[in-house]
Amino acid sequence: MDPAKPSDPSSVAVESPPWSPTTKLVVGLTMVAIFAGLLIRFRDYIAPLILAGVLAYLLYPLCAWVARHTPLSWRASVTLVYLVIVGLLLAGLILSGLALIQQFQSLYQLVSDFFTADLPALAERLSNQVIRVGPFTYDLGQYDLPALSQQFISLVQPVLGQLGVLVSFVATRTLAIIGWLGFILLISFFLLAESDPVQLSLIPLDLPRYGQDLRRLAHELGRIWNTFLRGQFTAFVAMSLLAALVLTVLGVRYSLGLAFLVGIARFIPYIGPMVVYIILAFVITLQPENFWGITPWKHAVLVIAVIMFLDQIFDNIVMPRFFGRALGVHPAAVLITALLAADLIGFLGFMLAAPLVASGKLLLRYIIRKMFDLNPWPEDETPVHERQSKPPSRRARLWQTLRTNFRRWRAGTSGV
Repeated sequence: MDPAKPSDPSSVAVESPPWSPTTKLVVGLTMVAIFAGLLIRFRDYIAPLILAGVLAYLLYPLCAWVARHTPLSWRASVTLVYLVIVGLLLAGLILSGLALIQQFQSLYQLVSDFFTADLPALAERLSNQVIRVGPFTYDLGQYDLPALSQQFISLVQPVLGQLGVLVSFVATRTLAIIGWLGFILLISFFLLAESDPVQLSLIPLDLPRYGQDLRRLAHELGRIWNTFLRGQFTAFVAMSLLAALVLTVLGVRYSLGLAFLVGIARFIPYIGPMVVYIILAFVITLQPENFWGITPWKHAVLVIAVIMFLDQIFDNIVMPRFFGRALGVHPAAVLITALLAADLIGFLGFMLAAPLVASGKLLLRYIIRKMFDLNPWPEDETPVHERQSKPPSRRARLWQTLRTNFRRWRAGTSGV
């Protein structure tokens, strides 16, 4: 036997041959094509899977808190949290689920009739009227109000269409909704139960020489989605509950359905609040009476003024104070993305438009700077002593002044 040759051929380490650039390109394009085909084929599962991931992300801090403050294991803590959630969902469906569905059906039918029939007829009547105020005369026919109304209807039609799909789906497929809800809870449960208790990592990636970039991208994307999910969603729930209370106290019909629309409007800049104000005015004007004893149009003005005041409080005080800085995306980009995402994943696209734009902006900046051999994180090149924070806005300075004066007043009164 030749001593230079090994006795066992299987013990020889075989080095894997590297792929050529052409092979890498073909494999990469094939993976992209397969991924796109899977998205198209199983597009009905996209929204439930996104909701499952969002739910797991939102419940992770609560499960971590239970695991830290109780002797339960991580999986037992997750199980306890989900049992409580299932109990609350069942109680909510039993107590108010049917009433809420009926309110949504009646409200949607009322709003749909207004935009499809009443608004064009109103614009046609107004176009034939002449308003005289003292020596001044205004002919409304010169503004072509029917054409303007049709443009406005085409603008809000995607929102109404998605709401109609949601309402009809809820009304006619209750068992299917319960099944999808169970699917979402089950997927999110396994995502949390099988994840790392120290840090939530759904898809761990480890690319050679790109570890620092991946960690930085994960950090920036986590900041974006954390700001949105734990900020906007909390504000949505708080605004919906507060609007439901206010509308009920002010004696408005369909208070639960309208409060839900007020909360949803926070996800759609410009058009969302405007559409909600129009719907509020229309519903309240058609309301035959109210226990305040005022005329319908005064009642509508009062309710809209209160809701606008609440919106300003949330936008200028609550959100900057408790949820930090905004995502830094243009409202027009959010609006366009909302319309496109709604066509892909339904009503959920309206709600996730802002973080999708911010995430796309981050990834596009990274790709462009890498293509031009630039540092993908230019802010790291700026010395710390040269970084300046954005000066506070006028509203923020006014709020800070009011708080300082109030504290001084309290200190003065307590010292007397």
